[in-house]
Amino acid sequence: MRVPSDFFTVHVKRSTGKARLRLKGRFDHEAVATLDALIGVVRDRDVTMDLGGITSMDGAGWLGVVAYERRVHDWDREFRLENAPEHIRRIFELTATEHLLAEPVGL
Repeated sequence: MRVPSDFFTVHVKRSTGKARLRLKGRFDHEAVATLDALIGVVRDRDVTMDLGGITSMDGAGWLGVVAYERRVHDWDREFRLENAPEHIRRIFELTATEHLLAEPVGL
């Protein structure tokens, strides 16, 4: 499944008990609305967000990720972020939410 907006896309891959969301583009308030539309698709699954294709993220994008993480945990499921580019990783470090990031490969 692919859900587009003007500058943001999400590719969803579902398997038993898991959902992987590959995000690309600008992660802002419009992207959060696109992501929220997928909540029913990933409900009651462990969720991994692949941020490798994110070009920029603003405060609304960060808040959207944190809200998504809370929802997933409310379902007693696991949530994690992968492949965050350095400039996106820095946002999570500055907001003390780097625990959501998967360990970089090779560490």
